[in-house]
Amino acid sequence: MFRKLSIKLKIALLSLLVLLSMGFLGALGVSELIEVDNFVDQRIERIDIQVELLEAVEQAHVHFKMQVQEWKNVLIRGNDKEQFDKYFERFVKEENTVQELLKLSIEKQKALGIDSAGTNQLLSDHKQLGKEYKDAIKSFNSSDRTAGQTVDKLVKGVDRAASKGMEEIALRTEDEINNLIKDTAQDIHDNTDHAINSFILYGIVFSVLVLVVMLYTFYDIYALLGGEPAYTADIVKSVADGNLDLNITYASRFSNSLLADIASMKEKLTAVISDVRASADALASASEEVSSTAQGLSKGASAQAASVEETSASMEEMSASISQNNENANVTDGMAQQAAEDAISGGNAVSETVEAMQQIAERISVIDDIAYQTNLLALNAAIEAGRAGEHGRGFAVVASEVRKLAERSQVAAQDIGELATNSVKQANVAGALLEKMVPSIRKTADLVQEIAAASSEQTSGVHQINSAIGQVSMTMQQNAAASEELSATSEEMSSQAMRLKEAIDYFSISTVIPRQSYTSVSSRPMDKVDSTSSRPSDVSSSPRRVVGDDDDQYFVSHNE
Repeated sequence: MFRKLSIKLKIALLSLLVLLSMGFLGALGVSELIEVDNFVDQRIERIDIQVELLEAVEQAHVHFKMQVQEWKNVLIRGNDKEQFDKYFERFVKEENTVQELLKLSIEKQKALGIDSAGTNQLLSDHKQLGKEYKDAIKSFNSSDRTAGQTVDKLVKGVDRAASKGMEEIALRTEDEINNLIKDTAQDIHDNTDHAINSFILYGIVFSVLVLVVMLYTFYDIYALLGGEPAYTADIVKSVADGNLDLNITYASRFSNSLLADIASMKEKLTAVISDVRASADALASASEEVSSTAQGLSKGASAQAASVEETSASMEEMSASISQNNENANVTDGMAQQAAEDAISGGNAVSETVEAMQQIAERISVIDDIAYQTNLLALNAAIEAGRAGEHGRGFAVVASEVRKLAERSQVAAQDIGELATNSVKQANVAGALLEKMVPSIRKTADLVQEIAAASSEQTSGVHQINSAIGQVSMTMQQNAAASEELSATSEEMSSQAMRLKEAIDYFSISTVIPRQSYTSVSSRPMDKVDSTSSRPSDVSSSPRRVVGDDDDQYFVSHNE
């Protein structure tokens, strides 16, 4: 796996290994330093807490002494009321301070994991001591000059136990701090030695590993080149200069090396160059024939393109005629649809007229009945007026006139009724005729729509044909252009064949290998290659393609 890697990648991996080794050692050293630093921080934090505990106990002891001193001041100067209050207040203040400091000491002991039973007992004893002091001060008589001595005897020596307890806690805490400092110094020394030993051990291991990988890499590079880099660079330069008439030597164990592949390449290049020279001559002759054929194709394609353009013009005229017919059919269809709608509207209007005439006939019948009733009423009125005699003569004249008007209204109503009946009959006939016309008009509209649809399909078909003709015309033009390009390309091929022959002349070879010999070399398996033998022809199938490796070529070119 490692041997198949490029030289640049191998060197990069070697450098990466060195960097990783240095990084690991650096990370190891940093890790050990961090571990030591964390250990020191933990110990320093514990020492700080113990120092704070020691300070709290010592301060409690100092304030306890001040509390006792203030008690003495109360007893000595307490005969003066103002002095008594002043020093007793200081006594209480110092007592509270001692209580707070002892509580703080208990908190510090709990934070350190130290048994705080002694300090708790001391705190309880101090509270009891304060209670005894306060009980004793109650018997103090300010008018008695010996009151202080009397009260002092009551509490004489009660402060010694508390003071001794505070001193013991302070001394014990101080001893613990000193022991912790000694232990910390020893632990730091042990951790530092362990870190240094680990760093040295890993440094030796990684140095040996890097040295082994470096030696293996250098040997692999030497085996990859097949010999000294300077000799390999000279061979590569000679081949690059076109000199294939040279003798290449290399050790048999380096059969997959760069020199071995260059020797194989030299044999193949000699055969390929001979074959390419023959192929270049054949290519120049073939390009001339292709050029002649391409010119003939170009002329035929141009004539076909002109014919297709004429056909396209005819199809465009036909498309215009069909489009006009389609437009006329659409206009006729619109008119037929409008006529059908007008006929339906007329039929509806006739139906409404018939209905209105029937309603008029009904109203006239009512008027006729009213006129008949009015005539009867007028007749009755005339009879009643005749019975009235002279007094009803004027009323009889009016009744007669009303009767005449009723008779005339009845006659007129009958005449209007006959006219309305006749109008209804005529309207019914007109409605029936319109109903018969509507299906014919609709049928005409449907036929016109079918004509329009057929015209649209014809138009679409003509457009498709015209589009196809356009594509054919474009294809013809492209073929003509392609033929011209083919002709130009064949000329360029002929020119390139000449240039190829000139380029091949760059290489100098001792003998010309015919094409048949080249083919046999390409197909047979090969053994060890030196200056007089051949390499395997199919280099691409070889398990190591050294010549084709751009990184190795870069390495060789920079070692000339």
